[in-house]
Amino acid sequence: MRILAMLFITLLTACTSPRTDDQKAIQQVTDFYHYYLNTFMSSPSPALQSAEMRRYVATDTLKQLEIISKLPEPDIFNVDYFTYSQDYDPAWIAAFKTGDIRDLMGGKVVDVWLGIQDGKHEHLAAYVRLEENKWKIYRVRDISNKFESPIFDDFTIENIRTNSMSE
Repeated sequence: MRILAMLFITLLTACTSPRTDDQKAIQQVTDFYHYYLNTFMSSPSPALQSAEMRRYVATDTLKQLEIISKLPEPDIFNVDYFTYSQDYDPAWIAAFKTGDIRDLMGGKVVDVWLGIQDGKHEHLAAYVRLEENKWKIYRVRDISNKFESPIFDDFTIENIRTNSMSE
C-alpha cells in the first residue's frame, strides 16, 4: 500500500511540475508588461540596464537593444521592441491579457494581447527562457502584423552603422 501511495505522489508531482513552470512563465510575462506599460507611459522607454529590466529580460536581448539604441534612428527600428508601437495610451493597459503558452526548444512562448485603439488588441508572442532560475523574455514577435524586429540581425545592424558613418 505504501508503494502504491508513493507511486501516486510521484506521478502527481511529475504531472504538476510543467504546469508550475507554465504558470511561472506566464506570471513573469504578466509582471513585466504591467511594469513596462506603466513605465512606458511616463517616459519613452525604461532604462535598459535597470534592475527591473534585468529581472524580466534576457541579458543578450538587453545588450542587443543597447547596441541598437546607439544607432541613428533607422526605419526598421522605429517602434518599441516590447509593444511594437510608438506610444501607448494608459487607458489600454486594462485590456492587457495573456493567453496560451507552449514549449519551444527548451523555452516557452506566451501569447500576449495588448489593448489598442477602438477596444482592439495587438497580438504578440513573448518568447521566454530560463536565465538565473527565472523565466526571462528574449524575443517578442508581432503576430497581428506578422512582423519581427530584426534586433539579432547583425548584417542589418552593421549596414545601418556603416551607412550612418558614410553620410
